[in-house]
Formats: sequence, C-alpha cells, structure tokens
Amino acid sequence: MGNCCLNPAAQSLLPNPTNEPEYHKHQVIHIYEKDRFDRIIGSQGVKFELLAPIHQETLIASAAKIPVRVTGCVIPGLDPRGEINKECQDIYTFFQKEDTILAVLFDGHGKEGQKIAKFCKDYMVTFFTENFSKFNENPIDAIVELVQECDESLSSSGIASNLSGATAVVVVISPSGIHAGSVGDSRAILATLPRESAVIKPQNVPHKISSKWSHKALPMRILSPVTITVDQKPNHAEELKRITASGGVVEKITDDQGNPVGPYRVWLKKGNYPGLAMSRSIGDTIAHEIGVTSTPICNSFELYPECDQFIVLASDGLWDVMDNQEVSNFVEKYRSITKHFPSDEYPAKHTNSTIARLLCEEARYRWFGVVEDEDVMIDDISVIVIEFTSVEPMAIAEKSPRNERNIKKFQSISFESEMIKQKTIVRNDPHRGSITKGEEHNEILEAAIEVMHEEEGNDIK
Repeated sequence: MGNCCLNPAAQSLLPNPTNEPEYHKHQVIHIYEKDRFDRIIGSQGVKFELLAPIHQETLIASAAKIPVRVTGCVIPGLDPRGEINKECQDIYTFFQKEDTILAVLFDGHGKEGQKIAKFCKDYMVTFFTENFSKFNENPIDAIVELVQECDESLSSSGIASNLSGATAVVVVISPSGIHAGSVGDSRAILATLPRESAVIKPQNVPHKISSKWSHKALPMRILSPVTITVDQKPNHAEELKRITASGGVVEKITDDQGNPVGPYRVWLKKGNYPGLAMSRSIGDTIAHEIGVTSTPICNSFELYPECDQFIVLASDGLWDVMDNQEVSNFVEKYRSITKHFPSDEYPAKHTNSTIARLLCEEARYRWFGVVEDEDVMIDDISVIVIEFTSVEPMAIAEKSPRNERNIKKFQSISFESEMIKQKTIVRNDPHRGSITKGEEHNEILEAAIEVMHEEEGNDIK
C-alpha cells in the first residue's frame, strides 16, 4: 500500500539507508571501576573480538494457509576480558509439518546445560513428529505433554540434571490458531496492529543500558506487542506458595554486608543450593523436589491474518536488555530490508543479515553497556522471528483483537526484608550471562550431595 497510510510525521522518519546500525567485529569498551558505594572511580579499556553466530536457519513455508518466513539465530556469550571460555547453552529449531509450524527454543544452565538443551530439542522434534495428531486435536494438552515427557525422559537419559536444566518456549501455529507454552524465563511475543494507528514517538532506552550502546528504532508504525508466554519467577505469588508448600525457601543472595542482591532464588531449607532463579524448568531435579515444576504455562490465541505481523521467541539474553516494545519496534523497522538467508559476514548490517541475526546483534551491542557497568560476561542470545508475509508491512487494519488476547500474569510478592536499602547491581556477578556456579563449585556440591545421601538416606537425586 506504499506510503499512503503514513501521516506526515511518520513519513519524515522513514529508514535512512546511510544511517542504519552496523555491528563491527572488533570492539573496545571501558569497564568502570567502582568503590563500595557504587561510585565510579576509574575505568579499564578492554579490546575484544565478537564471536560469529553459531547457528542460523531460514524457512519459507506456510501455516494455517498463511505464508510465513521464519529466521533463527544463536550468538554465543562472551567474556570480553578473555579470561573464561564460555560454552553456549542456547539452541533452537523450527520446521513445518503439513499446515503446522513448530518453533522451540531452549536456554540451558548449569554444568550440563548445553547437553540438556540439545536433548530437549531432539526429543521435542521426535515427539511432535510422532504425535502430530495430538497437536491438531488439543494443542494445549499436547504442549503440556511434550514438555513434561521431555523432562521425564531427561531424568533417565544419563545426563546429570540435578543441578542443571533448561528453559523452554514452544510455539505451534496451526489452522486452529497460535498455541504457546513455556517454562522458565525465555519468552515469546506477538506483534500485531493496534486498534488505532499509532503516532511515532521515541522509545526510552532501559535505565540499566547506556544510550551509547543502543540504537533507537523508530519504525514507520508502532505495533502492539502481545505477550503470549509468561516469565516464571519464584517470588510470584502462586509459584511461591507451591515452592514453600514443598519445603523450599525463596530468598535472594546476600553480599558481604548482608544486603540482598540479585533475583529471588529457590533454595533447600538446609543448604546453599540449588539457587535457581526461576520457578519452572526442565531438569533441575533437586529444585523439582522443592516445588519447581516442569509443567508449562500455556495459552491459545486466534490468528488474525489482517492484523498479526510477526512472533518473536527469544532467550533472556535478549529480554534482559530489550523490552517487548523495543523488540517489536526493532523488528518492524528492519524486517522488510533485511536478507532472507543467513550470512556470518562482518560488519553485520541489514544488507547482509536476517532479521533474527540483526536482532541478536543489537541485543549483544546493548550488553556492552551492562558489561561496562557491572563487569560481567555477555549472555548467550538466541532468537526466532516468525513473519506472516501475507500482510504488507504498511497495511493498516480498522479493527484489532489485541485487547481480546490478554494472558494471565503473575502477581509478585514483596517481602518485608526488601524494605532494607539494597544494591540493585552486583559487580562481577557470576550469575549473569547464564553462568550460575563455577564448574569446580558444582563438582564439590555434587560430592557433598552424595555424602548426604549416604549418611541421611536423603532421596533427593
């Protein structure tokens, strides 16, 4: 429909090909040195080289008789100081069967996180193929069964999962609509046309991210992001109730002065583990003994081809540095001018990247600001973008079902202990960037658990 649908203000903000972001392979950042009051007292320049994507795919297909284009990308995490070789634990896959598309994405954690994430991917592909009729008859029940049986099979796979696990986000697009389920804090959103055409306005950069390390995406229109999965944290009211009823404790880690820092985590009443920062996951058998579950939270939505534009699935490597609206804006701005097929070329830009890769590169670019401020590693970043290509990028719908597609959101609990003034950032925090505990710590902890089993007959595995 061209530019006829744009108001004059919007027309002045059309993408400028000479001013699009480029992501260069060689980078320099300045990591701040801070005193115990979190005041900057100096900085250290760090030079490093970006790692190329380790997995990219493109699928041109159809779902529910609607043409779709699916692109995916995984960018491995990185220690800019070069002191730690970080193993990438993110993985994804997507494919079409008949008129249905399955997209799954996993973010592993713990010593065996990479093995668990790969096991989950292989298991779910096989399960979906062998039980395809279930996803047509009752897709929500099928997704629940898919995730729970994957977790059960993992426990007998020989992979040590007592202190390791994975998040999972599953999206099925079929003639009956969009069906999504998740465990953990990987997330999926649906970008759709708003009820009324939106006025373009600059989007705020998240307060923890330096504006130096971000590109503000001003698309030709502002879409409405609809959350189709919900993050699951242990301080959510219903999750907390289940965990405490099972004998678990939900607390934050404390610093040397006894101040709580970081996210809420799940612990045994007598023990300094597992310290899991989510209330649902695959694996994590110790945490499952104290209320963490592998039952996914699922939702179904009618698909509106005249309104729905694209779906984004991603690990927390993306969501930690970009909110839903920023992701929607970025994809909307660049998806019509990016390439359809993968490339590892640098500098990465819209002329040589898929929209999935470009979004991953932007997220990693924003992580530079986190590293400068917190002195941490860059997290693994994985993204799948599902575009409904039958809808022209400039089409405007008179009606939108956005307000009809709300999902249940958790109510967070505020503990009395949180009234204490506390730090919001942990310098050099090993829990950032998908590193939960060092490998040496895990080995010591596993040995201690074996002794506990022998001496007390504890049945935690």
